Amino acid sequence: MKFFLNVVCAATILMFSSCSGDYDLGTSIQPSGDGIVLGTDTCYVNSFSIKTGANSSPASCSADSLLLGEFYNATYGTTRGEILAQFTAPSKFSLPAGAVADSLSLTLVFNTWKGSKHSPVQISAYEMDKGTLDYNTTYYTTEDASKYCSKSKLLGSRISVAVPDTLTDTTSYQPHLKYKFSADEVKRFFQAAQDGTFNTQSSFANFFKGIYLRSEYGDGSIWNIHHLYMTLYYKYHAFVSNKDTVLTSGLIFPASKDVRQIGLISHKDIISTVASIPDSVTYITSPAGIYTQVNIPVGRIFNKIKNHKDKNGNYDLAGKVVNFNHSGMTVEVVNRDTINPYALKPPTTLLLTRKANLLNYLKNYNYSSDTLMVATYNSTKHCYTFDLSSMLTAKLHKYYGNSVIPADAVEEMVLVPIEYTLASSSSSTITSIKQQSTLSGVQIRNKKTHNKSYDSPLRINIIYNGF
Repeated sequence: MKFFLNVVCAATILMFSSCSGDYDLGTSIQPSGDGIVLGTDTCYVNSFSIKTGANSSPASCSADSLLLGEFYNATYGTTRGEILAQFTAPSKFSLPAGAVADSLSLTLVFNTWKGSKHSPVQISAYEMDKGTLDYNTTYYTTEDASKYCSKSKLLGSRISVAVPDTLTDTTSYQPHLKYKFSADEVKRFFQAAQDGTFNTQSSFANFFKGIYLRSEYGDGSIWNIHHLYMTLYYKYHAFVSNKDTVLTSGLIFPASKDVRQIGLISHKDIISTVASIPDSVTYITSPAGIYTQVNIPVGRIFNKIKNHKDKNGNYDLAGKVVNFNHSGMTVEVVNRDTINPYALKPPTTLLLTRKANLLNYLKNYNYSSDTLMVATYNSTKHCYTFDLSSMLTAKLHKYYGNSVIPADAVEEMVLVPIEYTLASSSSSTITSIKQQSTLSGVQIRNKKTHNKSYDSPLRINIIYNGF
């Protein structure tokens, strides 16, 4: 679907899952006699939290990555998930002779959730009666549901919990929520099945545009919907073991990948949350929440390299080809909540990429000319580590011939939670990337603090050479 970034060969993706240590290597190392100049540098990086804007995060578009409900976290604020879903008409079916309508239901299936499993949530299902979702259109998490549903036709509303406390065996229980529609809806759907309305997807879509699911009550639990489907049950007579028997069967209408499902995400208090973030940290949350902008000081880095001098005061990189051997940026996680069972966990993977190109990647998959850097959370050292060598080398070669590089020039980049797919279980080649659709939250160290034992702001440790 459109939300995936199908990685092409021209894209360079670097994965690093371990955290590097300190790099106190001195100011320069100059081997004698071989004409190669080596240098080191450490620079601090300015970073700050930014909220995702309207039309900046393509919505989850498959029924295995949709959030439903509302969850409040004292640190990161409120996350609300709603769903607009189309359904697929049953294919190649025929009703048995004498079949009569029985019932019509909607089933939501979920395997995981965030929050208390006993926290009540009221979920309402409305028929979409206005605009129609288009299969080839990119939708965003901020899409206005009122363009597709007037909420004038309520199909069902239920208060439920993820796992009922009356269950004696929760290990084999499949969390789900099931609605039974009214007798009028049963009659309407059964008549459509009889008159051929379900014979093609287009005629079915005109008959039934879909369902809008939203939470009406509760902020203690949000569900990760795995799949959803409708079932039209009917009864008919058949001879079984020479006996006239009444059997029940059904037509299934799945919310499949052949049609559209849109995950709507909102954070009603995100502005106040961002405004209250301490200067010593920045936040990163998902889905479609808060990112951290990282301003790489390329002007400072390049000018220091260009003005590199030997011990005699001579510019010893003049006429040499300069490359970065290592440019490690360690993103340190702080203020981890290890006590609260409902605390958000750090994103498993972060993407570091240019801010200006982020939406272009996510919407148009156009990232072949850029370098995407990916880092996995190190749960032992509590950090993410990126190597910016390829990006800095490419940019240096592009601009090094200029006579003037502004000392205050920066490369605006962002840290974004993502999910990725590998070519195979034994491969390290990434074949697709999408923004993380599940809840996560992390605080990363931004600048020096008054406590010397935590005096470790975001920085880049660089080793470069000229030959």
